[in-house]
Amino acid sequence: MTFRAIFFALLLAACGQGGQTQAPGEPEQSDAFALHIEIGRYGVMLSHVEELTAEQQNAAEPQAEDPAELARGLRETVWEYNLMRSQLCARGLYMAVTCGPIYAPVWLADTAAPSLEELESRSAAVGEEVMRLWGAVCEDARTREPDEQLRMYVCAIE
Repeated sequence: MTFRAIFFALLLAACGQGGQTQAPGEPEQSDAFALHIEIGRYGVMLSHVEELTAEQQNAAEPQAEDPAELARGLRETVWEYNLMRSQLCARGLYMAVTCGPIYAPVWLADTAAPSLEELESRSAAVGEEVMRLWGAVCEDARTREPDEQLRMYVCAIE
């Protein structure tokens, strides 16, 4: 059992203890805490799924140039982008580009393999979104780098 699982188990055991009372009209802290624990448990479960399937035998290897695989990869990129924005917004960072509505193109739930032309169009749209966030973060990082020589390497991809 991992440390995280033990930690959450102990937290769950502690949830029922404590006799706090709250004034009428105040949100119930214990319900919010219990919900926090429940959401954390989902994260632990997903971590276990990842660990248990990482080295699974007979798993198919995705074909990099398959349109269905390209579409899946693009959907995952959108999910990761939305997750990153959510995490940054929660920390109060780059709020102008992170705290707006999620990026949810109409094709996000589409599991059919689109044409290569459609994939290129989708990729360009995702690229615009990612570049907006990338630009804001990199520009800020450059302004915080005191060494002019090192500044040119901030966010260098190649």
